Amino acid sequence: MLNRVLEIYEENRYLSLTRGFIVIQHGSEELGKIPLDDIGVLLLSAQSVSFSKNILNALAEKGCITVLCGKNYAPLSMVLPVYSHYHFAKVIKLQINASFPLKKRIWQQIVIQKIKNQALTLKLCKKDDSVQLIEKIAGMVKSGDSENREAYAAKMYWKALFGKEFVRDKELPGINSFLNYGYAIMRASMARAVCACGLLPSLGIHHDNNLNQFALADDLFEIYRPLVDYVVYNMFLDDSAELTTEYKQKLTNTLWVKVRTSEGNSPAFQSMQYLAASFVHALEDKTPTVDLPIWTGVEYERLGTQQV
Repeated sequence: MLNRVLEIYEENRYLSLTRGFIVIQHGSEELGKIPLDDIGVLLLSAQSVSFSKNILNALAEKGCITVLCGKNYAPLSMVLPVYSHYHFAKVIKLQINASFPLKKRIWQQIVIQKIKNQALTLKLCKKDDSVQLIEKIAGMVKSGDSENREAYAAKMYWKALFGKEFVRDKELPGINSFLNYGYAIMRASMARAVCACGLLPSLGIHHDNNLNQFALADDLFEIYRPLVDYVVYNMFLDDSAELTTEYKQKLTNTLWVKVRTSEGNSPAFQSMQYLAASFVHALEDKTPTVDLPIWTGVEYERLGTQQV
């Protein structure tokens, strides 16, 4: 599987399934066909797309995630292959029985790595005046981030990266819509990795909102957000910018940013599999050690996304 993101962003498209291919049509005109085996995420950003249940089932059987977006590219729902893992019941019991101290220690590691990645983003973007402060905050994170150093770092980070007037709000246009799109792609890939390991994405480590069905994916995904931020910053955008096809492809390529793992240098999407698997091992061993990938700032490979 190539882990491509297939986005349907134009209106009035019809999807059908034929001999292992998803066929995209507009009226009676066939626009293209994509092998199921090549798709990691189906992203539906258009609002008028027609397809049948058998496509969702076929994608789920391949371990693919289907993401339905609302306005401003914020994901509203996902279709997840939650029953595809043979240890599904066992892993869910481990999640349910995980102790509070264990989850607090794991969350501490995630927050520290996220803040370190934010510091690296600032360094790569030549925002040197704020790098030392953000690095210092990373060293202040306690178990469970009881003092909410994550939020404090974010406040400093956004102002340093995009300017004092910038406000991170997913409902706002411009830069925020670009961030929404990039996060949606990475979040979907993380949800896919979580499900592939037999984990239930609604049972989080830190996030605990009854309305959030992807709490665990959101927890583990946090360390990848600065990778998207770095890509968005380097597009040199302002709040009048529109999310064109070219920009979407650049954001999708964030999945191929190289990170360092215990298995060597790997694309971000592959490192998510290692991260989710290491979380399962931590639950089994009752030890707060997870294999968090380390972003070193290496440029991502420009590998493509298919858009129709």
